[in-house]
Amino acid sequence: MAPSSKSRFAAPAAMPTASKRQIWRPDMRRLAPEASVARALTNLALVALAVLFLWLTVKVDLVIFAGVLFGICLRRAADGLSRLTRLPAGWALLVVVLLIVGFFASGGWFFSQSIVEQINQLSVQLPAAAVKVGHMITGSHLGRTVLQHIDAGRLQTSPASMLQSVFGVAANLVEVVGGFVVVVFVALYVAAETGRYARGLLSLVAPARRPRAAEILHEAASAMCYWMLGRLFSMTVLGMMVALGLWLLGVPLPLALGFLAGIMIFVPYIGSIAAAIPTVVIAASLDLMLAVYVVALYIGVHLVEGYILVPLVQRRVVHLPPALTLSAQIILMVLAGFLGLLFATPLVAAALVMIRMIYVEDVLGDRGSAPAAPFE
Repeated sequence: MAPSSKSRFAAPAAMPTASKRQIWRPDMRRLAPEASVARALTNLALVALAVLFLWLTVKVDLVIFAGVLFGICLRRAADGLSRLTRLPAGWALLVVVLLIVGFFASGGWFFSQSIVEQINQLSVQLPAAAVKVGHMITGSHLGRTVLQHIDAGRLQTSPASMLQSVFGVAANLVEVVGGFVVVVFVALYVAAETGRYARGLLSLVAPARRPRAAEILHEAASAMCYWMLGRLFSMTVLGMMVALGLWLLGVPLPLALGFLAGIMIFVPYIGSIAAAIPTVVIAASLDLMLAVYVVALYIGVHLVEGYILVPLVQRRVVHLPPALTLSAQIILMVLAGFLGLLFATPLVAAALVMIRMIYVEDVLGDRGSAPAAPFE
């Protein structure tokens, strides 16, 4: 008996449906790795573009960072004054700015005659002292022996480059003045509206992670602020110690050299060495034994900074390893010149806080004490 037409065509009728499903249904297991690879390449490209942008605009970024740094310090000082005096935040900020301006104006007026006169004398005596020391070196047997292995042309040009690196003379005065103006205005705007800028940064983070991001931002700002306060304290104390020590030793221009030392100590390690060079040159032009005493004075000041002042400051600020700080100073000095050298340390302080809180604590989950070093 022949099969009916219905049973004859029943089976083939279902085949196109199954075939259609196999043809048009996407294989998610095959597309998932491709999507993840594309996402990873996109993120890598965005990171590369961000790094390239920062590298091309590193000097401008450092100027803006300086304004943000000073603005954070102004805001913290205004908040402290507001808590003490019950003044509104805006009025407290105005009082802090007026106090700072008044301090520098009164200090400049008080020391204008002696400091300015001694700095003018320093600008005249230092090149003459450098030439005299150079003649003393070339006139000695040891100096002639050393000069036989050194290019005399490079030795003659080294005092000028040394003075340029010590005093930080800007090649373009307009650029320096413009950068200073930008720093002042950025600092004032950041100090006046810190909450608005903080909320803008936090809005870039997922809502679930914003409390943690706010905590990280607060700790990084605190590290930079306490570092700045510690530097100002060290600059004041060490500048006074250098001026007093040079006055007791009988070195000319003690106030100007102490003021220079206090300013240069803003840059840790390298600044202390650079501040000692002009003083040693002037002392050596008078007496070699006096130069030895000056070197001993600066070594003693550096020991006081390292073993007394720095431990006092580091009770409130993140510990900065000296090797890491020097490495960051050298790298940023190569990339951005004097600005990189000037602001390398607060950048390292903020970066260490972020690495500890974001990577070590959040990613690795390590919120305990650090393990012992393998070579200790």
